[in-house]
Amino acid sequence: MRDELFYMGQEIISHKSEIAQGVIHYQEQRYADQLKLSGVKVEQITEWRMQLIEMLGQSLFEDKAVSFDKVTEWTGRVGKVALEKGIPLNESLKTLSAFRTAIWDIFSEQLRDQQISASLMLQVNSEINPILDEIAYLLNEVFRTQQKDQLALIHTAMDELSAPIVPIADKVAILPLIGEIDTHRASSVMETALKKSSELQLEYLFIDISGVAIMDTMVSHNLYQITNALKMMGVQSVLTGIRPEVAHTLGNLGITFEDLKTSSSLKKALEDIGFNQYEVVLPV
Repeated sequence: MRDELFYMGQEIISHKSEIAQGVIHYQEQRYADQLKLSGVKVEQITEWRMQLIEMLGQSLFEDKAVSFDKVTEWTGRVGKVALEKGIPLNESLKTLSAFRTAIWDIFSEQLRDQQISASLMLQVNSEINPILDEIAYLLNEVFRTQQKDQLALIHTAMDELSAPIVPIADKVAILPLIGEIDTHRASSVMETALKKSSELQLEYLFIDISGVAIMDTMVSHNLYQITNALKMMGVQSVLTGIRPEVAHTLGNLGITFEDLKTSSSLKKALEDIGFNQYEVVLPV
């Protein structure tokens, strides 16, 4: 059987150009159109496919670990280009089945003339299928990793937007908070506040909560954690914008900010540290 598989492998390798053309024949027209739109040259795509076909042929007679190493390198290289060019994963995966069909085609005449047995072809399939399955898995991992990285960037951008540190003077900045503050956002706010306070070498950070919709025990606890962390860095936090209805609710809940400097408005808090308001002359 080993000699027969070696023969089949060599046949696949010697007919790799023909098999690559067969893949083109069997791939869906939609995928062909997408490849054209990607801007990748047909010659390059054909070359990649012939490389894969050669690896499939070699897998019939070489060490399995070697075959899988080659496939891993090939998939990483080609998958990266597919991502950059916007070639969809689902269409790429569907096209893998075309390689099986195109390989069968080059042996159809030998099968018909009984030069090779159907059982041998089934054995070839059983050897090649795990390689194609591995490619499908690796391609999926390439795309999944890219999506994960993109989501991480989006989350980072959203976290930064949810805690915008606005410098207004040397060593002075404002952190306006708007909307709900849950545990995840509080963690993001703390991380951003600590990072920016260090970068800007802040002495004062005014945390304005006039836009916070709900102020309850959990939110106040989160604010305490943020201000305490800033205090350890030597940053004086001032909580501003506590609306009368919010103060009333906090009073009913027994929540006070005795250990935290507060102010009814951001304007007053800035004036308390000597931040002067200059007259602004608008152009006519």
